[in-house]
Amino acid sequence: MSWIALGLAAGLLLGTYDFFTKFALREKGVLEVVFLSSIIGSFLWLPLFFLPDGVAPILDPIGLYPKSFSWQQHLVVLPKSVLMVVTWILSYYSVKALPLSISAGVRASGPIWTAFGAILLLNEVLSFGQWAGIFIATCAYYFFSLIGKKEGISFQKDVWVLCMLAATIMSSANALYDKFIIASLGLDLASVQAYSAIQRAVIACGIFPWVFRDLEIRSLLSRNWAIPAIAITYVVAEFVYLWSVNIDGAQISVISILRRTNLTMVFGLSAIFLRENYIGRKIVAILGVLLGIALVIIR
Repeated sequence: MSWIALGLAAGLLLGTYDFFTKFALREKGVLEVVFLSSIIGSFLWLPLFFLPDGVAPILDPIGLYPKSFSWQQHLVVLPKSVLMVVTWILSYYSVKALPLSISAGVRASGPIWTAFGAILLLNEVLSFGQWAGIFIATCAYYFFSLIGKKEGISFQKDVWVLCMLAATIMSSANALYDKFIIASLGLDLASVQAYSAIQRAVIACGIFPWVFRDLEIRSLLSRNWAIPAIAITYVVAEFVYLWSVNIDGAQISVISILRRTNLTMVFGLSAIFLRENYIGRKIVAILGVLLGIALVIIR
């Protein structure tokens, strides 16, 4: 499967993840959701460390057989893990406070930051059509800001919009770092994901003193089902995304655009289940995003 198809798949999975996040945050606090989803995410990878060596030929080719890391390699992965936890905290506060379609619209500006970083730091070269796609997508994101004003949200002054913008920039930095440690340093794909998930769980344990009184473990299988759903969908989305980054010839600036197909998924689910406002105008903005994505893919 090509890295373009995997980038698109990662976007759809991230859209589902965003939707589950909104549901989880309706009842639970941000720090509790970050803590529980981080712990559950690490549990999904832990069993793979104890598999017999005989399964390596089966799981290794598909990126599901994590190998041992040295302390130096753990330190290389650590910045990624820290960035992700901080990004989650900032973005979750934004998702909790803003309409989901608006918070996702702010997050969709990520490809612009990633593209500039990839050009400056990784020497990626974009074609005229790809630049046109990024420009159109940027205009669509600006249109989302105008829609936000209709809903009483100032993109320049609203603290939750600024939280999402900060989270988006951090996420873009993390995407560039992913490309560096996997494609340039050659770190094992499964090991990066598995050890990062464990590091995130350890970092999230620092939140425990602030959330232990509110923790409800049994409810994760009933009314708080969205929290384990967040962990599962994110792990799968990250796996698909990093798999695409690891393919020869993959451009992180383009993959970043493809991941923003999560906006279409978020919009569709928001319109159906959350009854958000200004649906027609948001459709126009999404069509702009899709056109931009199409130009990036066609190249």
